[in-house]
Amino acid sequence: MIEFMQPNTCSERKILFVHNPKAAGTSFRKWLGINNRFNHFFPSTHTPVKIWNDYTVIVVVRDPIERAISGYKYLTHESYQGTFRKIYPDLPSWDPLTFFSRMFNEQIIVVPPQFKYATHFLSNKPPDFLLKFENLDTTELARHLKIKEPFPRENIGKNRSPIELREDLYVALIRHYRVDYLLYDYRPKPYDVFMDEQHGLKQAG
Repeated sequence: MIEFMQPNTCSERKILFVHNPKAAGTSFRKWLGINNRFNHFFPSTHTPVKIWNDYTVIVVVRDPIERAISGYKYLTHESYQGTFRKIYPDLPSWDPLTFFSRMFNEQIIVVPPQFKYATHFLSNKPPDFLLKFENLDTTELARHLKIKEPFPRENIGKNRSPIELREDLYVALIRHYRVDYLLYDYRPKPYDVFMDEQHGLKQAG
């Protein structure tokens, strides 16, 4: 059956974990016991609608800007040797403007808007569990799936340094993620506050 070949699923327990990049996906896969292959593609294009409708669908979302910055730091760090480093050998040298300009135009699955992970365009069903990265409470989900193990913390980012983000790029990112802000009740911070927090992170490190 096709469902046994589907990434991001556990057909035995009828779980679909939609792997939204930079939102605790590695930790969730381990905790949920999903050991088959995974991808970051959108359910509308890569998940049969029957699986979306019949399985327990789990999606985690995150503050849009924090998620975008996390993606930038992860993919431009020297330790990253994945697919995009092979496509762009000079990736570690990219500044934020180069990174977001090129990735948003050339790669559809590098920190895209999150609503694309939390909807299936052929179904009216919302995710069964839509969790937030910032105040992650897995209690109800653990009860529903009868999971007793504590939630793990995997794949913690290695790049803790701040980034210098131009104000016009910051505004452009907010516009890019405007639907996420609307749907998931996040609010963009004023630019000065965001940059102060970035530099506070550097001092704390």
